[in-house]
Amino acid sequence: MTTTSWQARPVPVAMTDERLAALVDREVERSESMLFTLTPREELDAIGRSQQLLDQGFAQQVRAIAAAHSRACKEQREFAADEVALALGVGPGTAHNVLKQALGLASLPGMVEALHAGWLSQRHALAVLRELDEVELSVEQRAAIGTIVLARLAGQTPHELSKLTRRLILQVDLAAAQARQDVASSRRDVRIWATSDGQGVVSGNGPLEQIAAIRESMASWLREHPKAADDERSEGEREFDLFCSLLTGGIEPGSWQAQIIVPFTTATGGELELAEIPGLGPVLPSTVKDLLGDAEWSQVAVDSDGVVIAVGDPIPAPRAPAAPSAARARMRENWELSLAQLMSTPPVSRLMPEQLASAAYGTPSRLKRYLQARDRTCVFPGCHRRITDVDHRIPWPLGPTAADNLQLLCRHHHRAKQAVFIVELTPEGDYLWTSRGGWQFLRHRQGY
Repeated sequence: MTTTSWQARPVPVAMTDERLAALVDREVERSESMLFTLTPREELDAIGRSQQLLDQGFAQQVRAIAAAHSRACKEQREFAADEVALALGVGPGTAHNVLKQALGLASLPGMVEALHAGWLSQRHALAVLRELDEVELSVEQRAAIGTIVLARLAGQTPHELSKLTRRLILQVDLAAAQARQDVASSRRDVRIWATSDGQGVVSGNGPLEQIAAIRESMASWLREHPKAADDERSEGEREFDLFCSLLTGGIEPGSWQAQIIVPFTTATGGELELAEIPGLGPVLPSTVKDLLGDAEWSQVAVDSDGVVIAVGDPIPAPRAPAAPSAARARMRENWELSLAQLMSTPPVSRLMPEQLASAAYGTPSRLKRYLQARDRTCVFPGCHRRITDVDHRIPWPLGPTAADNLQLLCRHHHRAKQAVFIVELTPEGDYLWTSRGGWQFLRHRQGY
């Protein structure tokens, strides 16, 4: 009879001082050899290859766990997590999560194969799975959403795939999504707890559009009150101090504007298309209708591919009375009529981007509105931070203050562009970022 040890890795024993010192010395030697022999491009290549190996190993592990679970009978499956715990050298609770994760991924058609082939990483796959696990969906709905996500793979980050999955979940059953939102909104709250080193956390959970309003209110105040030369606080410190002052009455909030992108069909009563808050995610049609009366409208013209070609000047919407509901319903009819007239009669102020250029350094308000509609968030690949800076790709005055030479960036990636990257605009309207080692990354244009 032959016995085989099925342990995936040896159990380490306590090291002697000599063995531990030798281990540390070898690590120093490996690190120094890479530091002085690899070019920046080779370093990025090594990082990418290592990630591919990790992803392939993860895909093989998922397949092995799913196969072991399928092969086991009902009685044995009760203890499958305990076997996984022994194989991985982890506790039963962690192993249960690993098992659930593997079975969830294996149930999505093509997901594990895409992972093994390098089309997406472990982080991408788990981002999709987390969104699917957040809501109650049928097996068929989960499979359909997973398949559509694979069909739309185009170099997105895990965060971008999360947003895509969330949008598909809403679209697969809008009525169910509305019911879930109503329940979630009724549970809005603020939580406060202490952490280490004399610190604490304030967490507010509530409707996305209200969170967006808080974000933009703070960002607007900080823009209107730039940091003084002798102010040594970081941006994070300034944000927290402002947050406290606004809540405790030390500062009055200023004027602010939060952007929401609303399809014309949704604004005029349609129930099928979702709106979007740039950088945060999709919004249900019912939420949009509640916001319309307090908003300014701005017409955005797009071509057949959803690419922005012109942006109109903002106009105030008719104000809706607080009550009764019949009056609000009549006002909503007026909104829809006004919107229809706005779209059927293009305003003179709807200028094409080439008409918005300026000879000066500063960006005119109309040109900035066009850039906001075109870029929506920071244009570094994978970044979804709010916009703080309008950047001249070719520095002014060598480069003009015109749409083709301007891009919107967060402050961090504005500094990164100046120090590390070269940015070009491709003929297709994508942003091509080239690193100091020569690696190139695309940020695809944001269609509607």
